[in-house]
Amino acid sequence: MEVEGYPVMVYQKDGKEYAWLAGCPHKRRPILAEGHKIFDDVVECPFHRARFSLLTGEMVKPPESKTPCENCKLIKVEMKNGRAVFHGQPFVPEMPKRP
Repeated sequence: MEVEGYPVMVYQKDGKEYAWLAGCPHKRRPILAEGHKIFDDVVECPFHRARFSLLTGEMVKPPESKTPCENCKLIKVEMKNGRAVFHGQPFVPEMPKRP
């Protein structure tokens, strides 16, 4: 889904919803692009295989990349009074540029 121009993913477990910006904080890629995986309440980014908890947003496995991802976590999204509140600086994920 899209909220205020940003892609948002919603994960449901035990009747509770968790909403996150659908972008990997490592290189700002679309985390739900072709090849992504979701298992055991974790989403794996298809680009560098970083993994994030869909319950807490915390990184549970760093990316397989030379570029580190320090303090990486998913950006939480909450709706308050009909407006989106992002817990972090939102961004629009982009696919890698082709040479």
